[in-house]
Amino acid sequence: MRGNQSNRKRPLWGALGIIMLAVWLSGCSMLEEWNSSGLGAPGIADAATPTDTADPSETATAPPIPTVVPKPSETPKPTVTPKPTKPEVTTPSPNPTDPKQQTEGKLVSLTFDDGPDGKYTSQILDILKEYNVKATFFVVGPQVEKYPDIAKRIVDEGHSIGNHTWSHSNLTKLSDKARIKEIARAQQAILDATGVTSQLMRAPYGATSASVLKTIHNDNMKHVFWTVDTKDWAGTSVKEMYTNVMSNTHQGGIILMHSFGGRKHAIEHTVELLPSIIKDLRKKGFEFATVDELIASGQYQASVIK
Repeated sequence: MRGNQSNRKRPLWGALGIIMLAVWLSGCSMLEEWNSSGLGAPGIADAATPTDTADPSETATAPPIPTVVPKPSETPKPTVTPKPTKPEVTTPSPNPTDPKQQTEGKLVSLTFDDGPDGKYTSQILDILKEYNVKATFFVVGPQVEKYPDIAKRIVDEGHSIGNHTWSHSNLTKLSDKARIKEIARAQQAILDATGVTSQLMRAPYGATSASVLKTIHNDNMKHVFWTVDTKDWAGTSVKEMYTNVMSNTHQGGIILMHSFGGRKHAIEHTVELLPSIIKDLRKKGFEFATVDELIASGQYQASVIK
């Protein structure tokens, strides 16, 4: 019985082995089909080491491009245009050093030639100070050297000082060299006495020419003529001089008088005349200025100041 049983078991084990072999072969065949169709286990291909000849650009995966979602645009606010405002208007303060701003009326200049001296020039300066008037003095060299204190007083009290040559010579009759010397010597005397250099020149007798003016301009000076001649040097009466001044003085006028020289006692008439023409010219609306201030104001006549 046992022998028959073992013989019967062998065919059973054999059949079982055949079945298991068939199952195994079937499984291997299915695995090959999965791998060939890309259905193998994930990560196997990615883990393979690339060869040296592989192109990185073919194996690299490009990063995804981020999507920018635009923000909704805000509705622009309307621009408010401000209402224009009127600019503030300011009136500039007058500059005390600017003659154009100091004086706005009709200007006139009083001028005195041939000084200084030790008598009449001081009297004239006293009157001008009393009436608060500034004038212009055209001085000659020897008188400046003789009375340097009076020359300095002219400048110290706010008057202008001008060059009237050294020896009161007619410049049109002198050579260029002599003219230059006449002017330069007087200029040096003025500088020594007052500490200032004159920028104004009046030729003796008013005698000028193109060459004379050229010499004056080369020294950076202007020549000053006159519009009213009182002829005080000739001893003209006070009444006649007064009428002449009051009738012929106009805006920008320059009145010629003297502070020294002329006929005996002639300048006494000038001293007597001075207060009356100051008061009465002011009543007519005139204001007194130095020649420098007159030039700065632009009220002078181009034919008179060159």
